[in-house]
Amino acid sequence: MPLSLYHRKILIGVLLFCLLIITFCIRIQGVGRLSNLQFTGNDAYLYHWQAGIISEHGRLPARDMHRWLPVGRDNGQLLSLYAYAIAYIHKAVPWLSLYHIQLYLPTLCFTLALGVLFLLFVRTNGVIFAAIVALLLATLPGSVERSTAGFGDRDAWCWMFGVLSVASYLWKEHQQPGKRRYIATAMSGVTVFLGGLSWEAFGIFVLIIYVVELYKFCTTDTEEHLKEHLLYVLMFVPGLYLISPAYRSGYGFSTHVAALMLFPPLVILALRGTRYMLLQFYVPLRLHARKIAWGLTLFAIAAGVGYLFYQSHAFETTAFAFQESPLMKDMTELADPHFGFWTGRYGAVFLLGSLGIILAAITLHKWNGLPLTLALALFTATTFFREPISRWIGTTFFGEQVQSWASLISFQETTSELTGMDVCDILFLISFGLTAISLAITCLRKQYTKNELVLLAMLSWFLLWVALSRGGKRYDLFIGIPLAYGTAWLLYTLPTSVIQKLSSQTRWGRWAPTAFATVVLIPVLFLSPFGGHATRATAAATKWRKPVVGHRTPLAKTLKFLNTTLPENTVVAANWNYGSRLNVLGGVNTITDQDTFIPHWIHLYYRHVYCAQSAREALTFLKTHGATHLMLTEWGLTTKAKRYSYIGSNENADRQFEVTKLILLQERRLSRIKHVPFLYAELPDITLLPNSLTAHLKNGDTTQLPYIAFQGRNRIATKTHSDDTSYGSVILYYNDENILEKALHVPTIGWQSFAVRLYFKGDLQDIFVPIYPANGDDTAPIKVWEIRYPSDIKADEKYLATQPEKIDEK
Repeated sequence: MPLSLYHRKILIGVLLFCLLIITFCIRIQGVGRLSNLQFTGNDAYLYHWQAGIISEHGRLPARDMHRWLPVGRDNGQLLSLYAYAIAYIHKAVPWLSLYHIQLYLPTLCFTLALGVLFLLFVRTNGVIFAAIVALLLATLPGSVERSTAGFGDRDAWCWMFGVLSVASYLWKEHQQPGKRRYIATAMSGVTVFLGGLSWEAFGIFVLIIYVVELYKFCTTDTEEHLKEHLLYVLMFVPGLYLISPAYRSGYGFSTHVAALMLFPPLVILALRGTRYMLLQFYVPLRLHARKIAWGLTLFAIAAGVGYLFYQSHAFETTAFAFQESPLMKDMTELADPHFGFWTGRYGAVFLLGSLGIILAAITLHKWNGLPLTLALALFTATTFFREPISRWIGTTFFGEQVQSWASLISFQETTSELTGMDVCDILFLISFGLTAISLAITCLRKQYTKNELVLLAMLSWFLLWVALSRGGKRYDLFIGIPLAYGTAWLLYTLPTSVIQKLSSQTRWGRWAPTAFATVVLIPVLFLSPFGGHATRATAAATKWRKPVVGHRTPLAKTLKFLNTTLPENTVVAANWNYGSRLNVLGGVNTITDQDTFIPHWIHLYYRHVYCAQSAREALTFLKTHGATHLMLTEWGLTTKAKRYSYIGSNENADRQFEVTKLILLQERRLSRIKHVPFLYAELPDITLLPNSLTAHLKNGDTTQLPYIAFQGRNRIATKTHSDDTSYGSVILYYNDENILEKALHVPTIGWQSFAVRLYFKGDLQDIFVPIYPANGDDTAPIKVWEIRYPSDIKADEKYLATQPEKIDEK
């Protein structure tokens, strides 16, 4: 017996409430591990810093003169609605601190948007379908990690506006012409406006909407709802252009925001207006309405592709890093995901969801959907199965012949796996292009099916965000919705249509798909052989991201020292990633930070301080930027040496080096043959001074290596008279019982770098005066120096360059 409308609404309300409670509770479980002003996201400290300024002064200043000194940060290029929201929520409810608002805001945003998404799918696909989608999104670790309480970043905030903008647009498409449809249109436009003030890449959500608009444009013979579309454009395009300088004169990360957010709606409006005028005033063209639409669309797409090629040089250091600079390659969140990344964060859902979207395309579009299905299959394979396919291509189709060709043209890496990876990337680009062409083929259909626009929106969401996630882990939060949609379609919609065709019994046809979806969904959620992603949801909320600073960690103690000891005008030069933490927790100013406002300055810092080949070079750079103090970390000079020195090198990697941890063998020998230029080095007796460290080279000769030895917390032996050796140097760590705990090999270029010599040798103590740690611990993991510039050190304008020269200065 069917439920009445009243009881159906109660059931939906109860189900929605339960799903929201599950979503919220999963994401707040890790709050107890956070002390005051602790977040699990590094960028959260930047937004906390901005929210504090807004709360105190009402708005951000034109320039933030606490960072990126001496120029300061141009706040006009920021899209800071998230920080403004935190600040004004605090003004509205002052008993809630800025910290606690930011602590829970990501979880609240995700939960709210999930509720809206659930109601949309109830309207379009039914209650069971909507429940499956919501349950998957509530439990997928990939959707949990960046929406947990304590993360503090704007990812969930942007996810919320992306969901609201697309959902309200699709909701509008299910409304009859009239007042309600105009209200839904305005709501969608407002959410796009808010999203456009929140994130530089929000235009991807706009592209999803305009793929649907183009599809409607190419499959209709008349122009309907043109006024409605004009209203939609007016709700966000003029406001974004007038309010934010980033849309009028964007540069850096804001270089392409206008092209992504403002041009597509204006272009589509122009296309629709052009066809309307042609059909309105030249009657014979009405028989060719679709052909006109296709021609105009091809022209617009060609213009967009031309823009990408024309601006390709600008994609190296922007928010859309299709060509990655050394700095971008150092960002772990922009690293390419591996196969284990997908399985760990999405269980079996990444496969089921992809399969569901592929089958949905051919089911809805019949034979016209076959090319789209094949293109999507290739797209999925070359994305989620990138590593195994690359390996298979390399070993099957490329062998010694390809490697010999590569060696002839001096490739440094000539393995078949690398060749296979390149071919896989080419196949991926081909699949993306074929998908666009296949979507055009589906426009030839003249019969439309229910929820076709919803499927098209999910397909566009899948293509755009999965393509971006393939080259950057940070974007994977946004792929959960199409994967959950595809999984729900595969587990519920497809069985429903099959059973209804095979069975004439209404009762059987109604409950069988629900039973099938439930039986399959349980192992997908909880059993490892079938994915079992829900068993990792709690870990994603509590363990995957630790507090960025932590409690009583070396960094926490250092920041507390800086905050309580140094004056407000202190300017600390340090690794760029520490920037906002130094501002918020250390109470000091910085010359770079993780905002990467001027990426070239980060390169200059690593080149002329970290990798500087003389103290004068480092002092000149620091003087130019007004630095009063310098902070270095042991792990930044050992574990991260290869990556940081790569950022500081030119295109020939002239200053790159890697620190190698040596292994203690029998007979007091140190070795790591594949990574160091000697067979082994004899461990010296540091109790007998002077002494030497003898290295046995691979050609049978021996040489004397410079070394530094630490015992306990003290530097006890330094032998550096052979600094000109081409075989590097060794750093030895002993405990108080004179037992070797660790040995490191530093190549010559690294040993000659200013940062290594200052940190490990303690050079120039009359210029770089150690102030932290106060106990003089020579082995402290973090050290801070006060800089006392000699009178002959002058600022040099070349260290303020914002763009790289063709050849770096030596």
